[in-house]
Amino acid sequence: MDFTPSDAQQAMVGLADRIMGDHLDMGRHLAVETAGGWFDRDLWEDLASAGLLGIALGTDVGGSGLDVVALALLLGVQGSHVAPLPLLPSSVAAVIVDQHGSDEQRHRLLPDVAAGGCILTVAVQEFLDDRLSQPSVTFKDGLLHGTKVVVEHLDAASLILVTVRGPDGPRCVLVDPMAAGITRVEGTSTRRQPVWEVTFEATPAEPVGDDTTVGDLLDHLRLGISATQLGVTERALSMTAEYTSTREQFGRPIATFQAVGQRLADQFVNVGGIRLVTLSAAWRLANGADATEDLLVSKWWASERATDVANATQHCHGGMGVAVDYPLHRYTLWNKHLTASLGAGTQSLRALGDHLAR
Repeated sequence: MDFTPSDAQQAMVGLADRIMGDHLDMGRHLAVETAGGWFDRDLWEDLASAGLLGIALGTDVGGSGLDVVALALLLGVQGSHVAPLPLLPSSVAAVIVDQHGSDEQRHRLLPDVAAGGCILTVAVQEFLDDRLSQPSVTFKDGLLHGTKVVVEHLDAASLILVTVRGPDGPRCVLVDPMAAGITRVEGTSTRRQPVWEVTFEATPAEPVGDDTTVGDLLDHLRLGISATQLGVTERALSMTAEYTSTREQFGRPIATFQAVGQRLADQFVNVGGIRLVTLSAAWRLANGADATEDLLVSKWWASERATDVANATQHCHGGMGVAVDYPLHRYTLWNKHLTASLGAGTQSLRALGDHLAR
């Protein structure tokens, strides 16, 4: 396996990095946070204009025709800039519709997704239940019943891709967030992002795909989380290396102290591990190989080892790391949010054990 990005992937990463880097600074972050909603719509429009929102979609629906490795690299760029965007849920849901939806669904929905006008989100988690592949929300006679939690970007979404239990087993369905029978309760995640608990009571829904769709959705979500976490941890470690090289104590940079150097060397290994397992899983997924085991391993690294990175980078920054006008604390909050998404390390290990046992 060669994980070196292709020319097209490198060009995409460079373009995305320039757009996000030019757009986002401390003032812009504070302005978006003050406005609420956790969504930089101007940046979203810039990415749409550059053709980046449909990077992994088919060319016949307005996408670029690249694979999920390119999507993983794009999400890594988002993580490195901690850009408040619905890029992960919308892109993953769109890929699932592209791969599993009917021709009518693909051509009705995906061109607008690639153009930035239609935002998708996903609803896969249920309260105190990490059996993600066995949802308890039911779908019968075209109607949904049950509750999902930690639904992101519900206020901006045009459609929700929901995992359900139908008469023939787990399935995915599309739901209009304004449809009848929906009750929503807003909360806040670790990274201060609005998230919703959504209850469906005889809510109409549209089926997507077959009995393989739920597994593919979970695989792509785990890849997206791991890829975003890779960008977060890489930038946090880089930021810490720069800070400890210039912050002096006792007349010399603190990076020259053995304890600091060893601590950050451990995190260099952790970030390298996250990179390796994430790219390996992305390669397998893109090439049609069974990637579930690799993705569960990747998610474990993106939870357990990423937590070590967050703790070390905060510690090495001291009080500066929690200042709201210094960028590191946003990376720590994103790290914690992604760590727990779809279950943290223990849940990932339990799911891996179940998968191996089967």
